[in-house]
Amino acid sequence: MKKLLFVILTYFYCISALFSQSDSITFNLSGYGQVGNDELQPLWLYANEWGKYPQCDQSSLLLYAGAQYSIVNRAQFSLSTGVGGVLNAELNESFLHEFYLKGKAWIFDFSMGMEAYSPTVYNDQLSSGLFITNSNARPVPRINIGINDYLPLGFTNSWVEVRGGISQGWLNDDRGNSSNSANDVLLHEKFAYIRLGKVKVQPYAGLIHSALFGGTRPNGDKIPIDFWATFTAAGSAKIGGGEETNAAGAHMGLWDFGFYFPLNEWKGHFYYQKPFADGSGMKLYNGMNKDHILGVLIQRKGKKALTGISLEWIKTDWQSGKGIPDPLYPVDYQDKKQGQIIWMRDIEEDYDQFMQEVLGQSPPVGGWTEELVTQQMEAELNEGYAFGGRDDYMNNGMYPSGWTYHGASMGTPLYHTASTVQLYAPDWTFQNRVTFLNNRVNGFHMGLEGWMTETLNYRVKGTFTNNFGSYGEEYRGRSSWVKSENYFYEEKKNQYYLFGEVQWQVPSLKNFSISCSMGCDFGDLYQSVSGRVGVIYKPSVKW
Repeated sequence: MKKLLFVILTYFYCISALFSQSDSITFNLSGYGQVGNDELQPLWLYANEWGKYPQCDQSSLLLYAGAQYSIVNRAQFSLSTGVGGVLNAELNESFLHEFYLKGKAWIFDFSMGMEAYSPTVYNDQLSSGLFITNSNARPVPRINIGINDYLPLGFTNSWVEVRGGISQGWLNDDRGNSSNSANDVLLHEKFAYIRLGKVKVQPYAGLIHSALFGGTRPNGDKIPIDFWATFTAAGSAKIGGGEETNAAGAHMGLWDFGFYFPLNEWKGHFYYQKPFADGSGMKLYNGMNKDHILGVLIQRKGKKALTGISLEWIKTDWQSGKGIPDPLYPVDYQDKKQGQIIWMRDIEEDYDQFMQEVLGQSPPVGGWTEELVTQQMEAELNEGYAFGGRDDYMNNGMYPSGWTYHGASMGTPLYHTASTVQLYAPDWTFQNRVTFLNNRVNGFHMGLEGWMTETLNYRVKGTFTNNFGSYGEEYRGRSSWVKSENYFYEEKKNQYYLFGEVQWQVPSLKNFSISCSMGCDFGDLYQSVSGRVGVIYKPSVKW
């Protein structure tokens, strides 16, 4: 603990000695004590907090020490730095939380290091958080460059505004030691948005893309890197295997449509988001993607009784349907192709012979066509469902840890990892092939915030979810129709997550506040109640 605090103070002493254009440092010194009735803490007491709070300690005591320093602040160029650490009563659980250098040159924002910031999040303190690129896990070490805020395009007379960015990150946590796991995985992310300007109601459209690639297997084998193929989500002969015919690396994405609108003294934001995990889910026109996050966020300034409202409908249980991802040669097929993918291009239009040899089907009047072959294979091999389903959000067979960092989801906190499920379903023996065992979730979320007095503000959140587990656990793998025995989510599991917080700004002590929070989770999964008290001091020291 002393070593971590020494690193933070020494860093800022060196920075202040090198640069003299700023005369102040803003500190954040916060202490928190928490206790509950169960090892698994209520969701909204730890989620969407950049991994600061423990999820699985019945009681905890920690101190957050951080600071921000503005090095240069000019019209065309700014530069600042920050560092922060979580000092836990259990010393071995202390960690460096933030350590970054960021700024802006002309219109471009840039940063490097670990910063608790995401340019794509919409008020994650009030909403349930973004599906990907969210604030749930610890900050990932990365390099970013882009335009974070909407920029009016002069040649359109400011009728069109754009923003976007790209980042390269390094997942340097322990990601398991199974034969198929990989450590030192690379994280590529980018986003692009366009919005209509100079109007009261501003519609927009955006796309977010996240990909895992590279890494090292436990046996020392390096996973080949094909950055351009990963960037474009294209196949790669360099990597080979399934990556040659599908996409290099593991991919997740999100379409984001909506509009900003004024409502008297309020500012409103309506959004309709479509998550996807492959090319079929990305194509909105083919009807495969029936999942969405539908939300509205309304906010206003001032110390009013109500200053923020968040309402969301979350649906991620379809995942392109129950159908297996690809048609496979039957296991009883007398050929070396048993269990391999059937590629329509390899049939070379000799559909009559293919259907006779593989499925024992005689040709109908007029012969087999590609459309009829597809329909028959869906009926014979896929229980009548279309191929291309079971997208398995946040999971990937090549990267079993999926979109996690230090064990926490880098996206929505409503998904449950294997370590979480083990706590509330200890008797269930799962296949342990991927991390997220519960990623098929439907739910409704509401958040409210405001001021009770001039010095006392509040925040409440409530979420109800139906939980269906995952296709990869319901069946013996994504490409199997054999049901798993004793599947925990055979019947949907309902769960409620409730949270309330008040924070008092002490009038007689500048920059000093006290917070009290309580969370209560209950339903078919688990019951958990916990409370937390915090003391926050954020002074600005000048010299």
